[in-house]
Amino acid sequence: MKTHIIRAFGVAGLAGALSLLCLTGAGGAAAASPPAQAAHAAAVGSVKVPGDFQPGAASFVSRFRGVVLGGSGCTTSRPCPAQLAVTADGGAHWSLMRAPAVSLSQVSQVLFASRADGYLYDQHLSGHIWVTHNGGATWREITLPGNIETMAVSGRTVYAVVGGDLYRSPVGLNTWTRVNARTPDGPMTGTVLAAAGNSVWFASSTGVWTTADGVHWARYALHSPGAAYGLSGIAAASPRDVAFLWGAAQGMYHTVMRIQVSVNGGRTERLTPGAPPSVGDIYGFAVAPGRFGVLLIAVVTPGQDLIYRSANLGGTWTTFGTPGTEGGMPLSSLRFMSPTAACYVVGNPAFGEAGQLMLTANAGRTWHSVRP
Repeated sequence: MKTHIIRAFGVAGLAGALSLLCLTGAGGAAAASPPAQAAHAAAVGSVKVPGDFQPGAASFVSRFRGVVLGGSGCTTSRPCPAQLAVTADGGAHWSLMRAPAVSLSQVSQVLFASRADGYLYDQHLSGHIWVTHNGGATWREITLPGNIETMAVSGRTVYAVVGGDLYRSPVGLNTWTRVNARTPDGPMTGTVLAAAGNSVWFASSTGVWTTADGVHWARYALHSPGAAYGLSGIAAASPRDVAFLWGAAQGMYHTVMRIQVSVNGGRTERLTPGAPPSVGDIYGFAVAPGRFGVLLIAVVTPGQDLIYRSANLGGTWTTFGTPGTEGGMPLSSLRFMSPTAACYVVGNPAFGEAGQLMLTANAGRTWHSVRP
């Protein structure tokens, strides 16, 4: 593993930073030290987000504080520098955070664990992560041994799925190690990752590895709804309440889906009575935190991108379209920030596609577009 410091770019000031410093990140992150506060204030200022800024991905550490990765002036023929827009009031006001000097062809996903600790990476295409531990004042490039498929934060630990293996590092440090648990069934491998509190699930289509403390791991068998199904997503409402999304591709933009739920952390699971609609390719899966209830699935279709919503744990489904997304526009960042607040992003500014940040304040019953 290699690391080196790269210079952050952007203009920064102090105005607008104080409101960010009053917020605590997800997972009960501790307040920043005075030096970290000063660095954060220097990185997040009153610089306005350009009018032609296009979102590409988003990460919220609470229902109020979020960071959007995107770019401005992007075209299919012109490399577009990565930019980061930050809000401290749920999207009412935005300013620029310093970003590393990379293009959107190098980073496509953003993950923040707290107001200070953030990660940028390119899903499936690179083993490089750009990391900040001072709210964007400086960034460091970390290299892991394989393509990064996804990342997640659990408590004070960040996880990355790298070429079928699971790596972890304490939040605030850059000490990545492979999680190397074993059972009589074999070593720990998988492709799907989810976290809730201090609990983590790492799975393939045949079994799920889970931990409640990041130290002790157990493996439980998963039972596919049929031979054609593969595991497409995991989402957790609590350390005990976990949902597994299965998909069977039936051709372009046509996926038969089923959902299994577990109320004991993944030890056993049962199939929900109703199946989601089968139009679209799966691009996201989320469950409202707290008690089991609302499920969301994001899909891409030849027409509008869609959100499928169930308020009764998969018994029945409602469909929501995203205006302006005709033609198979990609989706990302579907997640809940609270039992009622959720977000997703449509578009890919690296390829000149207009992006939108979509927010809901009523657990997905209605959605509205927000421009950083």
